[in-house]
Amino acid sequence: MIDKLNQEEILRYLGYKDSGISDKVQELLDRCEALALGVIDGKNIYKRFPIRKTAEGICVEGTALILKGKDIAEHLKNCREVVLLGATAGLALDRLIRRYMISEPDMGVVLDSCGIQAVEQIADTAEKEIESEILKEGQYLTWRFSPGYGDLPLETQFELVKVLDLPRKIGVTLTDSCLMIPSKSVTAILGIFNKDKLSEDVLDRKDYKEKKCDFCNNKEECSFRKRGTEC
Repeated sequence: MIDKLNQEEILRYLGYKDSGISDKVQELLDRCEALALGVIDGKNIYKRFPIRKTAEGICVEGTALILKGKDIAEHLKNCREVVLLGATAGLALDRLIRRYMISEPDMGVVLDSCGIQAVEQIADTAEKEIESEILKEGQYLTWRFSPGYGDLPLETQFELVKVLDLPRKIGVTLTDSCLMIPSKSVTAILGIFNKDKLSEDVLDRKDYKEKKCDFCNNKEECSFRKRGTEC
């Protein structure tokens, strides 16, 4: 699924402000990318559901999943349907990162950032597939909103994982504290909306998707925002 990683993004995760890096860092980056690509087992799954808005939260029809909180309500305010998404870079990458964190910590740190970029690319690929299908219907997608963003409880993961059957479909499980295994895995909610439901000020923007930073609990302390970028 992935034959190349975005090295600029990896460097951004590592805290580099520009692409001016030494030959030694470039060599380390190339080595880590090659190692990561050798073990990544990228998988994704997504399903589409109608939603119903209630006093308790947004009910995902046909499931026991309820999306609670004012932030997800705002995110989906123009939507009648959602797509639930799960993606992972696989367990072998976790093992590789752990091994190098012990034997060569510098390698381990770079490999960890490679893993973050890998699962983002896997999720991006799925999102592009979904968006292609939705655009054919004359509809649009919101950006990915994950449990833990804003006031959407992280515990939402438990039911979302069940709905998508992630353990069986792509090998992703949860710990009691909502940590995902493999660690380089993500879940997300994408709303489907008609363009005519949006206000003119939103339509005038080049990117109709809202800025996800507005909903992040860590936005005040975020190192990415302090560098003038986003995660």
